[in-house]
Amino acid sequence: MTECAVCVVVLAARGGAALATALDAVAWAGERAVLDPLGMVRALDLPPGVRLERRVDALALLGTMPWVLLLVEDEAASVSPAAVAQAIATGPATFRPRFELETLGVRFAMPAASVRLAPRSGCRMVLDRGDEPGLAAPYPARSLEAVIRVPGGDTVAEAFDAVQARGRVVSGVLAQLAATEPGIGVLPPLAALARVLRARADRPAGLARWVAAVFAGYRVVLGRAQWWEWRHAQPAVVREVG
Repeated sequence: MTECAVCVVVLAARGGAALATALDAVAWAGERAVLDPLGMVRALDLPPGVRLERRVDALALLGTMPWVLLLVEDEAASVSPAAVAQAIATGPATFRPRFELETLGVRFAMPAASVRLAPRSGCRMVLDRGDEPGLAAPYPARSLEAVIRVPGGDTVAEAFDAVQARGRVVSGVLAQLAATEPGIGVLPPLAALARVLRARADRPAGLARWVAAVFAGYRVVLGRAQWWEWRHAQPAVVREVG
């Protein structure tokens, strides 16, 4: 398969076999890198040529390819290299893929997707209003003709486990992006919850929609609570008075 002129940055959520599978799924990329703000991945455990970075603000420095594609670990298997290649051939822009959450036997087509593909120049990582990871760059936004599938678990127990993994990712990113304490607030979890309630389901969802929506809001609360706990566990900075 011809390599695509993009650096795929995989945001580590679980590590181990799940991360290895994700990296294998994007072997078509010109470059691959792992962004690990939680510090749970060792460089020596990664395949040759895969770079490892802990700092979120260094995302644009990973690799040399002119484009960056950001994926969370469990999303990598669904990405179409042909769609990515077609998008980057159109010229500088940021691209929003469609997202589908697959959970509890229902597939939800999610609205308001975050930007995941952008030129390296001026690119930085952000969290959207529902604390979903994305990219920001000074280019116009377009739709990426591709679907990113987010596996959310077939059972309530599996769905809860998936939410916890994503919550940890949010806490790791927040720990580096937040200049001040972000607080819990009501808007981010409500935005995540509303996104699922507004999503189109491929079958009658019933209670599954409400469970998925509550879990989406819980993911945001969990991530912010873990960040708050981590921050308050750190010793205060001692300043000398002279």
